[in-house]
Amino acid sequence: MSAILTALIVSASLSGCVINVGGHSSADYHGDVTKVFGGIDIGENRQSGDLTTVNGNISLRDNVTAEELTTVNGSVTIGDFCEIDGVTVVNGDIEAGKMLVSHDGMESVNGDISLAPGARVDGSLTSVNGDISVADIQLTGSIETANGDIMITGNSLIKGDIVYDDPENNDSHSTPELTIDESVQLDGEIILKRDVVLHIPATMQSKVRYQSTAM
Repeated sequence: MSAILTALIVSASLSGCVINVGGHSSADYHGDVTKVFGGIDIGENRQSGDLTTVNGNISLRDNVTAEELTTVNGSVTIGDFCEIDGVTVVNGDIEAGKMLVSHDGMESVNGDISLAPGARVDGSLTSVNGDISVADIQLTGSIETANGDIMITGNSLIKGDIVYDDPENNDSHSTPELTIDESVQLDGEIILKRDVVLHIPATMQSKVRYQSTAM
């Protein structure tokens, strides 16, 4: 993360306003956008390269193709029928509309991940301190959190594991909940390194693995 921040601070020369790519122009947009202060808004039916900001939100309208989306202090909002390379957020939520295609994983350290039905993600979904909610997803990797609730609904296919990590320096007394519909297919295991309230089908009970983190 420090390398990303250093590159941003050195290279950024834009003001703190929101960059809008699209508007009334019919021309496609190609290229990277980098900011330190301010958001990035990509209009519908556009194409772009990497989108990176330190203090600002990233917003993609419908039918956008983009490469990697990265923000430190801001949320990422993705419209319907979008295709991206992946998302990395430190402090902010990730929310995507229907039929998302992501060629890599999606990660938020302190924020929720919410994907509308029909997403295809070639990678994992990770949030340390946030909830993860998906429906009808095709996921090649795992779903991982420490302190958030996980909800998986619809005809979802999870090729990897569902992992609850041991929370470090956790001051919260609440216990997270894992909810999985009967129609979900989980090829991996449910790995619990902390207490979790389980709402899962009886057929998945054999997939639960309790792992102690004690040295």
